[in-house]
Amino acid sequence: MSFRSEAYADLNEIMNDPDTGGEPCTITSPAGVSVEFKTLSNDITLSFDPDTGQSVTGRQATVSVLISELIAAGFSGICGVADKTARPWVVDAIDVNGVAGKFKVSESNPDNSIGLMLLFLELYQ
Repeated sequence: MSFRSEAYADLNEIMNDPDTGGEPCTITSPAGVSVEFKTLSNDITLSFDPDTGQSVTGRQATVSVLISELIAAGFSGICGVADKTARPWVVDAIDVNGVAGKFKVSESNPDNSIGLMLLFLELYQ
């Protein structure tokens, strides 16, 4: 087994472990199809300007999903939707404090070397 195959197998196990794996979230396509996935996520509301050291208010939320699971669900074309009148890809997730959030996908960044899709999110509604 190659190093890349081993890394993917480990990642798959980490994401789907029932006790310590990824957190569930629901992704809904523009067509209205919803599927629940195990994801790794972050939701950062404060960052620092490296030049000044000052705090900058701004929210950055992401979820990471296994590409193979997106493909199996028929979600291989997940991406940000630039047209403001079109329905976006929507992610419903719950943070560590139990607060639900609804986000739209603003950008997708697939890492085909390890089989992980990073979705950048914006608040939605």
